[in-house]
Amino acid sequence: MLDQATAQPIIEHREIPGIGPAVAVVDARSTIVMANDGFCHLLAQTRTQVLGRSLANLDETWFGRALSQLPSLSLLDEFTPTVSLLIGPERGRRLVLSCSVNHSVNGERSYVLVATPIAHSLPSDQLIDYTTQLEHSLHEERQEVDRSREAADGLRNLLFMSFSNFTLQQMLDYVFQQAQRLLSATGMVVLWRIGRTSPIVQPEDAQVLYSTEMDAASAGHLSVDAPILALLNAQQEPVFLPVEIGALQNAAPFRLAIPLLVEDEMHGVLIFKLDVSQLSPNAYRTVAWLADQVIVAHGADLLQQKAKSAAALQERERLAREMHDAVMQSIYSLTLFAEAGKRLVSLGQLDRLDEYLQQLSETARQALKELRLLLYELKPAVLEQVGLVEALRQRLEAVERRTGMVARLEVDGEIAFPADVEDGLYRICHEALNNALKHASATEVTIYLAVKDGMVRLDIQDNGIGFDVSDPKVSNGEGIAAMRERARQINATLSVISAPQQGARVHVLLSISNQAAQKSEG
Repeated sequence: MLDQATAQPIIEHREIPGIGPAVAVVDARSTIVMANDGFCHLLAQTRTQVLGRSLANLDETWFGRALSQLPSLSLLDEFTPTVSLLIGPERGRRLVLSCSVNHSVNGERSYVLVATPIAHSLPSDQLIDYTTQLEHSLHEERQEVDRSREAADGLRNLLFMSFSNFTLQQMLDYVFQQAQRLLSATGMVVLWRIGRTSPIVQPEDAQVLYSTEMDAASAGHLSVDAPILALLNAQQEPVFLPVEIGALQNAAPFRLAIPLLVEDEMHGVLIFKLDVSQLSPNAYRTVAWLADQVIVAHGADLLQQKAKSAAALQERERLAREMHDAVMQSIYSLTLFAEAGKRLVSLGQLDRLDEYLQQLSETARQALKELRLLLYELKPAVLEQVGLVEALRQRLEAVERRTGMVARLEVDGEIAFPADVEDGLYRICHEALNNALKHASATEVTIYLAVKDGMVRLDIQDNGIGFDVSDPKVSNGEGIAAMRERARQINATLSVISAPQQGARVHVLLSISNQAAQKSEG
C-alpha cells in the first residue's frame, strides 16, 4: 500500500537504468547493518562504505537524501507495521520505498527497507487483460513465496535445534512435518551411505537413517534398488517412481526419490511417499530446500557427536560458536530475501520475483557451503592416518581448489612431528585457511612448511583484502585468538602480518628440541 503520493516529489529523481529491488536492514538506531547490491548501487557506494552508516547522514545521492527524510522508524509498531512512500517525479520512473518492522533472530527490533521501481503505465486496452493475469499470477506466486519463506524459516529453525542438542530423530521429524504441510507427503525415509568414503551403488551400501514407516514391509516398500541408485547418481535430480499397488495395502501410489548431494557426490537418498503423480515446477524448489535440511541435520548430528566426545567444555563451546558464525548470517539472509519477495508479490513486481527466489536458493547453497567447510573438521582420522603433509594436501584439494582458489603446499625438509604438534599445526592451518576463504576474498593461498636446524617454520599466505593488525577488534578476534591458543599449547610462537589490500600471512615458529625437552620433563 502507498501511504500517499504527493504532487511534488520528495526529492529530485535521477533516472538510473536497470534499477532493481534494493533491500537493507537497519537497527533500532537507524544504522544500516545489512544491504544488498541494489541498495548500495542507489547510494553509489560499496557495501563496506554503506554498512555502519546512519540513515540521517546519507546525503551524497538523491536516494540517500530520500532516506534521510523518512519519518522516525520507532513510530512503526504492530498496528502500523509498514509505511510506504513514493519517491521520484510524477513523470518517468518512480520508486516505492517501504519500511517495515522486523525482528532479528536474537529478538531485537530492526527495520527492513525495500525500494522497488514502478513500471510505466500500460495502454488502457491492455489493462483489463493485464489485471486478470496479474491476479492469477499473484495468487500462484504468493503461494510459492510462502512455501519458500516457510522452507527458509525451516532451515533456520533446524540450526537452532542443532544448537539446542536436539537429536537427529527430532530434527528429521521436523523435516517430515514440513513435507506434510508443503508437499502433502504421507511418508518419509532417509538412506545414508555406510562409512565416509563408500559410494551408494547397491542398496546394501546405505543404511536407514530415518523412517516414518512402522513395519519392515512399509519401509522396504519405500527403498530403492540398484537401477534407481544408478539413475540418481547419473542425473543428480529428483526422480518420480510409481509404486506397485499390489505390494502393499493402502500404499500411496507414488514416491519421490531425491539424491542428497555433498560436493556433487551422493551421500544419501531422501524418499517421500506422495498421493500425487507429479509436482509443479515450483514445488521442486521446496523439495530441494527439504533435502538441504536433511543434509544439515545429518551434519549437525555429526557435530554434536564430536562435541560430546570433546575432552573439555571449551572445545564443545568453540565448535558451537564456529557453527553459529559460519551459517547464521546466511540463514538470516534467507528470511530477509523471502520477506522482500513477498512484498514484491503484493506490489505486483513479478518481473523481479524470480530473481529474488534465485537469490534465496543461492544463499541457501552458500549456507550449506559454509557448513560443509566446517564439517571438514570432523575428519581427525585423516590426520592420524596420513600425517600432516598429506592431510593439508587433502584439505586444499577438497575445499580451497573446489571453490576456485589457487592453492599451493610447499614442503622443505623431513616432516615428522609428535601427534600433538601435528594436530596443533593442522588446526592453525585450518583456522587461517577458513579466514582466507570466508572473510578475506582471497583467490590464492600458499602453505609453506619447513624444518631446518631444529626449527619448524609454518607460513600461511593469502592475497586477500588484508586488515589493520593494530585494530584490537581484529587482532583480538576469535579466529586469531584460537590460533594463538593452539600455538601456546605446542610451545610455538605465532605472529600475523597484514595490511589493508595487501593480503595476510600467519607465521609460526617452533623449536623441536625445546618441545621434546618439555615433553620429557612432563
